[in-house]
Amino acid sequence: MKSFLLILIPLVLASCEMGYKNDGKEVTYHSWNEGSGHTSFRVKADPATFEDLGDDYGRDKHHAFLEGSIIEGADGATFKYLGHCYSVDANHVFCYDTIMSTADPKSFKVHSALLTEDKKDYYWCGNAIQVVDKKTFIVLGDIDNWETSWGKDKKNGYYLGSGTVSLADVASFHPIKVTRGVMSGAYAADKKRVYFKNHVVEGADPATFREVSFYVGQDKNRVYSEWHPTEIKDFASLKEVGGMYTDGHHIYSRDLVRFDGADPDTFEGLGDNWYADKQHIWWSNTLVKEADVQSFEPVVLYTFFTGTKESMGSDFNYGKDAYHVFFRDSIIEGADPATFEKIDFDGSWTVFDKNHIYEGKNSEKLQKYLKAKNKNNSR
Repeated sequence: MKSFLLILIPLVLASCEMGYKNDGKEVTYHSWNEGSGHTSFRVKADPATFEDLGDDYGRDKHHAFLEGSIIEGADGATFKYLGHCYSVDANHVFCYDTIMSTADPKSFKVHSALLTEDKKDYYWCGNAIQVVDKKTFIVLGDIDNWETSWGKDKKNGYYLGSGTVSLADVASFHPIKVTRGVMSGAYAADKKRVYFKNHVVEGADPATFREVSFYVGQDKNRVYSEWHPTEIKDFASLKEVGGMYTDGHHIYSRDLVRFDGADPDTFEGLGDNWYADKQHIWWSNTLVKEADVQSFEPVVLYTFFTGTKESMGSDFNYGKDAYHVFFRDSIIEGADPATFEKIDFDGSWTVFDKNHIYEGKNSEKLQKYLKAKNKNNSR
């Protein structure tokens, strides 16, 4: 049965004719997703002059379109789709539907989904790199790989899309190789310095420096959070506790700053952003002073996306105990912890209790849910 469904889905999608359809009287755009299934709408285009340019782009004599919507500022008569989400008209260069304000449409070239250029500059993900010496500029990695982060010319280094890096030694400048797991690739070095994006990692040893976790570096002397040195000597000595860390003696925040007052033996993560030990509750690394440790819990997220109520884990910001509801480290005055909920009814979140709606709207689906809940509670 599973194999049959896998075969059937592409057939159904093909029969729905995804993308543009022009019957000579009107242009329509068709799409499909798991939540809403097949949807379509009329495109504000002239059927007589409309052209499907591929990859969800189109144009007529007046306008250019992406996924059926008009690309604001684009002249349909001169519009050209260049591939990889880039397009031009007589006056502008576009990345998707956003104008690349400094790019020159007459000289613009697409090298990959990430790297483009014009006569003045190179661009990474649609952002000007602001290259100083264009003739000698090179990307230090695969130009079509989103994990590539660095480039250089004969004068400077570049954290691509984010700025110029003033180097101690251009010739030896190189990205620090990512060797395991999910890393950022945001570290680089030359023979004299280590760099995090466009910052110098002060005091770091280039010969022994490596990225050991996302935005965390290590050399022979210590651990670094982004470009900041920490008091921690060996990252391997730390144990992760719900996104924070412990060395058995102290608790450290996500950016590896020690905070006092927590008991390492009983410290635990309760869910996203929420932590506890035997005496305290924290939101991130902020103490929630009024929280009752014995009864506290993060608010559970629910959704009706599949038609039935299903849990989506815990909320980042809302928690409750037997006496209060908290937004981060503050009490929500008057909120009822027994009936407080956060539910996605129709693609937007509603936060409510029996007395108030705190976020979202008083929708028909909310009223239907409350009616059913009250009926069940009265039995």
